[in-house]
Amino acid sequence: MNDTLQTRHYPVLDGLRGIAALAVVGYHVALYFHLPYLPFHAYLAVDFFFMLSGYVISFAYDRRLARIMDFRGFILVRAIRLYPLAVLGVGMGTVALLLGSRFGDGISMKAVLEAGGANALLLPTTALLNFRLLAFPTDSPLWSLAFEVWINLLYGLFFRLMNRQVLTSILIAGALCLVWAALSNNSLNIGFFFNNLYLGAVRVVFPFVGGVLIHRVLAGRGGRLRLAHAMFLPLILVLIGPSFNSGVYDAAAVLIAFPTILYVATLAPAAPALERLWSALGAISYPLYALHFPLVVVVSNVVHKQHWQGTKLYAASIGTYVIALLLATLALHLYDTPVRRFLTRRLSRDRTPIRVAPQKADA
Repeated sequence: MNDTLQTRHYPVLDGLRGIAALAVVGYHVALYFHLPYLPFHAYLAVDFFFMLSGYVISFAYDRRLARIMDFRGFILVRAIRLYPLAVLGVGMGTVALLLGSRFGDGISMKAVLEAGGANALLLPTTALLNFRLLAFPTDSPLWSLAFEVWINLLYGLFFRLMNRQVLTSILIAGALCLVWAALSNNSLNIGFFFNNLYLGAVRVVFPFVGGVLIHRVLAGRGGRLRLAHAMFLPLILVLIGPSFNSGVYDAAAVLIAFPTILYVATLAPAAPALERLWSALGAISYPLYALHFPLVVVVSNVVHKQHWQGTKLYAASIGTYVIALLLATLALHLYDTPVRRFLTRRLSRDRTPIRVAPQKADA
């Protein structure tokens, strides 16, 4: 394997990430449109994202961090990967809130701009707490992206200390904290409100470190398993699980089900027809996750103000889902990809080139 450039990827992980993103959008559509059915545990997709991220970060960067990549280079690569769509999502949400401030939503333009500025820096804000209790009111899903960026910073900064023994100790502590949080709150649907943002840190530690250790300890072991291509089925079953609040269910999903699903998925053999589907799902997953929330909130508000019910309500919810998919596709090809290419060229011009292969199963 080339130590400076890794081109191998895991197509099934692309597909799983795409399935998880679709589940999150479905959850928000059902929640904000007040549909009778809710994919009740789809919020756990965030925890699965964290675990995927840990695996992919270890796979893509461990050798480079050990030999040729410094902390600055690592953070620069991650920022180029994650930041453009985050800014676009915050921009969309800020515009939507500004329009709302003009049409009597009871919020000030100053507060909206303050919130947008903080969220664009991936920082939480209190500017709109009287309107939304969310830490990232312009684009709520970015709370998880903020925690991913912060744990990436820590991983890159302390990489040379992160041997298996240290990671195992962190993993055990993270597992204990996660069980405590799940049982105390009777759920892991926590960490996105400003007043419980600290619980987001609890949610990120175990899955991220678990993903790193799954790669370091188990990658390349176990041969090939054709059934690994079907790992989307248990993932879906977990995310649409029984409609009840259960900290035990959520903790078991993150501590047991997700590591199993992730590891088995890495055993998938080549399957060109399926890999095209997995790659397409993976490519759209991040723009879909980052951009759907403002659209869902705006359209659902219009629907409720118009008192739509029955067929109109379902048509609007399905239409919003489809538009979110189209928006994500356009953003990927017309904005995210060209912007990242530009930033990579521009920011690496006056320093050692950033040698980065496209990471299909990236976070």
